[in-house]
Amino acid sequence: MIQTRLSAEPASLTMDTRDRLRLTLSATNVGTEIVDPELHRAQLTVNGRRSRAFALAVGNGKRESKWYALPPGDTVSMTWSTLGERLLAEPGDYTLVLTHEGRDAEPVTVAVEP
Repeated sequence: MIQTRLSAEPASLTMDTRDRLRLTLSATNVGTEIVDPELHRAQLTVNGRRSRAFALAVGNGKRESKWYALPPGDTVSMTWSTLGERLLAEPGDYTLVLTHEGRDAEPVTVAVEP
């Protein structure tokens, strides 16, 4: 079984600093066997809307071997720093929810000021 976590830093931005958002997905194998966590299937919703930008980011690019074969008790993570302007289109509060294997990770809230 894979346990996922989403983090977003900083939690408060302005319209001019949205490009500083760092979004990190972490996955931990809480099972007893090496598994492919199939992280390319993870989905991100932003205020209830599925993010195509995240789907493209999580599904593409070079990955370390643990991304495809995660040993028991081990964690793999990846951080994106290019999604802020695409995820946070205007001022307001945003709730980001990562869903993987039908389970939601703890929601993350990001505030964007004018």
